[in-house]
Amino acid sequence: DDKRIKKVAMDYLDKNKIITYKSYNDFLLNKKNSRIILMTTKAKKKYNDFKFKEKDTLLFGRESAGVPEIVHNKSYENLKIPIKKNSRSLNIGMAVAITLSEALRQNS
Repeated sequence: DDKRIKKVAMDYLDKNKIITYKSYNDFLLNKKNSRIILMTTKAKKKYNDFKFKEKDTLLFGRESAGVPEIVHNKSYENLKIPIKKNSRSLNIGMAVAITLSEALRQNS
């Protein structure tokens, strides 16, 4: 019965800040003191061969389409998570978890 289902709020939302930018240029202006690290299947360099800094901004595209070419060109570094050849790419949640875990490990 649908009446018995309770709406559950995510208990960690108050610990985070979600920012929406009007444009990619607004995003870049806001991040001018941060290195933009793009995670992409098109990169040559592996994430685990990169030295993350505390103020880095990790950027991930859509699973279905990635990011526009301008984002590749304006990023400080483009990195990939190595996976087996001819495999489908990882889903976005898994890619974020892997990359963020390494960045935090390096900076803790």
